[in-house]
Amino acid sequence: MNYSRIEMFVNALQVASKSNIYIAGAGKYGQILGQYFDKYGISWEGYVDKNPKLQNVNRKPVYAYGETKDGYYVVSTFSFRKEIEEELKKREIRSEKIITYDDQEIFYDIYDDLIDWKRYIKKTNVFYKQHEKKKCFIIGNGPSLKIKDLEKLRKEVTFASNTIYALYKNTDWRPTYYCAEDPVFCKHMMSDKDNMVMLASGCKAVFTSIMGEGIQYREDTSINNLYFIRLFSKGLSKKFPDFSTDCSEKIYTSGTVTYTMLQLAAYMGFDQIYLLGMDFNYSVERHNDSTIMRNDVCNHMSEIEEEETRFYDAVTQAYGMPYVADVDLQLAGYQKAKQYADAHGIKIYNATRGGKLEVFPRVDFDSLFD
Repeated sequence: MNYSRIEMFVNALQVASKSNIYIAGAGKYGQILGQYFDKYGISWEGYVDKNPKLQNVNRKPVYAYGETKDGYYVVSTFSFRKEIEEELKKREIRSEKIITYDDQEIFYDIYDDLIDWKRYIKKTNVFYKQHEKKKCFIIGNGPSLKIKDLEKLRKEVTFASNTIYALYKNTDWRPTYYCAEDPVFCKHMMSDKDNMVMLASGCKAVFTSIMGEGIQYREDTSINNLYFIRLFSKGLSKKFPDFSTDCSEKIYTSGTVTYTMLQLAAYMGFDQIYLLGMDFNYSVERHNDSTIMRNDVCNHMSEIEEEETRFYDAVTQAYGMPYVADVDLQLAGYQKAKQYADAHGIKIYNATRGGKLEVFPRVDFDSLFD
């Protein structure tokens, strides 16, 4: 049973609560649904999830798909609803016992009821056109990046992300704007306040997903440079994402945090954007639904690669497979960014040394500082 309006979805839950209800998917979306059920007295039994290491979430048991029992199953996530629905049907759960929603807004209405998230993402509007007709650098973590490059950028406006902090011990440079949105990364780094403070230190602003662990600090005045963004996956089904014109409302996803940083840079008014360390070359890549593995390729520069090994096991546990770069999706995002930039008088250049990203015109990074 698929619902397009929140009223219909909630009514279906209330009817189903007369029987046993299970939430399919014990990740962040499932946890939020569980909190919503508890708030409104909707009785439910627990979760079903493919992660064998999960036992209790939200003080509820987590069952394997093979342990499914009679009852209704509420699919927690919009993005993977079809995959979860198919998994349930393999366990002989009838379609009329599976409750899904076909509009992402239904989930966000539920989330808004819990924490009023809309007022937090609106705070991002203070950055609108703040750097009009200026230049910036968006830094990737690829193996071509060098510490000496960051030293040259100490007086420039820069965007960087994720485990870039592994380089802080080697340089006084800090990004002007730091971004983190991967749910596994955010859970590991932002669950601990000391880590959160470290990520925010020296930056003008930290941008993270309203769905991530950083949301717990939304009223913490000791981290006053923390801003929240809403990530939206519209357009991914056609493999050509949209590009946000208002980052205080939503930012579209395309398989890489670089796409988020490009949208933020355009929103802030930059008309010259230089990419650095965007090698666009991964050890495990997905191409047209086939996976290519290459043992001779490093995803990131050595210090960052070493730091990221701490998260590889967590990624495998969360997704049931090692991190796979969806390069087709990423490429579509870069192509969309160029299309948007060309239409709005923005120049995006690739200053990366080498690599495989050829969507944007190349420039020599060192020549920018002669």
